[in-house]
Formats: sequence, structure tokens, C-alpha cells
Amino acid sequence: MSSQSYPLVIKTTVNIGDLPYLDETNKEGIRPVLYHQDKWIKKFPRVLSLTRIADALEINLFLEHRFKGIFMPPKHGGRENDEGGVTLLTLFSIAGSMRSFLKWIELHDVNWQEVYAIKNTEQAKYWLPVYRYRKYLIGRVVANEISRDTANVYINHVRQFYEWAFDQRRIEKLPFQYKKQVIKKKRMDGGIDLLFTNYGFEEKALIVVTTDLIIPKKYTQKKISGSELTPYSEQELNDLFSTVELSKESSRCKVNLAYTCGLRCVEISWFPADVVENPNLTNKKIFFVEIKGKLNKFRTIMISPLLMQLLWNYRNSDEYIARLSKWQMKHGNIDGAFLFLNCSGGPMQPKSIGNIVYLARKELRLRGIDLKRGFHDLRPTFATNLTAFMLDKHFPIDFIQYKVMDLMGHTNYSSTQKYINFARSIPFDQQMASWVDKLFGEFLESLQDNVLALKKGSKDG
Repeated sequence: MSSQSYPLVIKTTVNIGDLPYLDETNKEGIRPVLYHQDKWIKKFPRVLSLTRIADALEINLFLEHRFKGIFMPPKHGGRENDEGGVTLLTLFSIAGSMRSFLKWIELHDVNWQEVYAIKNTEQAKYWLPVYRYRKYLIGRVVANEISRDTANVYINHVRQFYEWAFDQRRIEKLPFQYKKQVIKKKRMDGGIDLLFTNYGFEEKALIVVTTDLIIPKKYTQKKISGSELTPYSEQELNDLFSTVELSKESSRCKVNLAYTCGLRCVEISWFPADVVENPNLTNKKIFFVEIKGKLNKFRTIMISPLLMQLLWNYRNSDEYIARLSKWQMKHGNIDGAFLFLNCSGGPMQPKSIGNIVYLARKELRLRGIDLKRGFHDLRPTFATNLTAFMLDKHFPIDFIQYKVMDLMGHTNYSSTQKYINFARSIPFDQQMASWVDKLFGEFLESLQDNVLALKKGSKDG
């Protein structure tokens, strides 16, 4: 097998039951592991290697212990995973990081359990496998193959793997050290900083625990203001919606929620079915819907009658009714059901939603079209174009700041400001303007009423 094919992360059904024991030898001469109490988990990530089988087994045991909460249980373990550990979605991310590490081990024939440096010096430790892997990741960041954030996710998961191996006595010591760092801060304006003072009066330092097994900030790629935003152009949206994947009712609804409402994948997966109504039975010009957003915070979004009609059609489709019946069999009722369910009647994973654009891109490549956008780019498409629309209609800048922050569910102003800076820095060509007018024209009256209400409120105050 080629090094490009392995290692792999596969999803399989795994028994992580209690009280394991070895059964009698089978025909293949192997004594299989059985459990007194079975616990079968579907779509459990496993790392597979044909050349480093023992290392892959170590990694898979580490994944199992993370899922069970035996090692590094999350603070809120059990809320989303009855076993008390991380969710399958998080576990799949960890498995991806470990696959990258195992692939590097295979290519360079490295023994990851080597934890002692030749000499007890600062320079000597950089020859240890974990630091050599860090250097490899830095090289990928510099080459723009991966982002610094992605590299830090990889190295953090590898560091956790080493901590687990030390905890399980599979290695004699950690090949890296933690140290306490004291952070002091003085406000230049003479104000009180509650984070760095005791009761707002006595100055103190903040002590944090850190390690050098990270990707330093100096390797962050410099970007001009707003350059990290990658909204779709009108042509790219036309290409996306021309695919067979987007002809599917479910896929079309999800993409529309992203690029006309600014929803993230996880927010679409949580979108409630009971807020969808028949727009033909009401005179509403805009539908205001409350959704659960990032960090479990709720916010209200605006949905046009056209999009509500698409959602209503899907809610009454044969596909959704069949999936809803499976939800009902599991829960006893349809209360709290999501609009988008998987084939088993369970909540749809955000990754599955994100894969819609991935599948559309594969289809477009066969037609000679190279679409360089992902699903998440639909969110800045909404924000930048709504901002440009309001700027073009001469809305007050403070209202634009407030409204974009509110609709996007941002927790800090800087996240909102980058959309405003970006919208101001690019020419708003007439072809795109007509498309945006058509998209957000239905919101205009509501936005204008919103401005008047805020002005009246400020005068009354």
C-alpha cells in the first residue's frame, strides 16, 4: 500500500463495553475480546495503519479513553455524551490529528516513545520526536499548507496523547515541560481591570500554565484587514446552485439558511422544525425566528417568505416525514425535533452539512470549474453583502454595527467591524448590487422600522 493511502481514519461500530475477557481461541488462532456488558457505538473513529499496527492500537485506546472520560473528561461531560467523555464529533477531530502524527511517524520511521534527549540541554530536546513533529507542522504553516490554528490543534492533540501515555505508564516521562508564566497588566487610562486586580483595587498578576510545545504566534500569516473573509461572488453562487447536489431539497434549504441568514453549520443542525410555518397563511413580510447559536446562546434571525416557503416544503416532504417518524420512535413524540435529521432519525452532524459544498465542488471539477469556497464562506457572504446593502442604502453606521452584530451572533465588536471594513474596501459593482437588492430587499422595510424604533428609544431615554 502507498504512504498516501495509509494511515486512515475509518468510522466503524465498536464495542466499548464493561468487564472485558478473552474468549476461547477461534479457528484463526486468535482469542477474541468479549464483554460481560456490551456497549456498541456506531461511527466510532479508528486509526488504521498497515505498517505501524502497535502504534495505531495505542492511539485507538487513547481515543476510547477520551470518549469514555477515563482520561481528560470535559468539564460538562455527560451532557452530550452519556459515557462522560468527549463527543464523537470531537473524537473524530482528535483522530484526524493523530492520523497526521502517525503518517509523519511512518514516513520518517520515528519511535514516538523516545522521550529522553541525548544531552540535558535546551537545544538537545529539539531532536526528540515530538519537537521534530512540531518543526514539521511549522514548515507546513510557513508553506501555507495549513493555518497556524490547525497546526496548534494537531500539536495539542499530540500533547494530550503523550500525557495519556505517561498517565498509563507507557512512557517514563513527558518529553516536554509545563511552566508557570506570570502576566501583569496596567491600564494606561487609570481605570480598573477586574481580571488583573483583587476586588478592583489591589494590583495582582495572572498566573497561567504554558508549554513551548505550541506553534508560536510569529508564524501567523499576516493579512490585510478583511482579507480572511472569502464571500462568494455572484458567479460562484450560480455555479454552486447549478449542481445536482443543490437540486436536493434538503441541501438547498441548508445552503439558503447559511447565505441568506448567516447561520453556521452547527446552528443549521439545531434549527427547530416547529418554527417553520406556511407563509401562504399569513401576511408576514418577514419571519423572525429564534435559534440556538454558538456557545448555546439564542438570537433572533430574519427569514424571508421565499426561504420560509422552501423550509415549509421540505418539512412536508416524504424524506422529512420518514425521518421524523424515526425521531418519534426514539423520543415518543415530535416535540423538540430538528428540521434536519439523519437517516436514523437523529440530529444531523454539522460536518455532514459542511460536506454539501465539498460534494458540489467535486461535481463542479468534473465540469472544469474550480470552486475555491467552502460551506462556512456562505456566512461571510451573508454578512458582507448585508453590510454593503445597508451602506448603499445610507443606513447609520452605528445601526449597521449593531444589526450585523445582532444577526451574526457575534460576542465581540471586532468580529463585526471586519465585515464593515471589508464591505467599505471593495467596490460594490452594479451587477452584484442588483443581486443583493433582490436578496435583502424584503428586509428593507423591517430594517428601516428598526432604525426608527432605536432612534425613538434613544430620545425617550
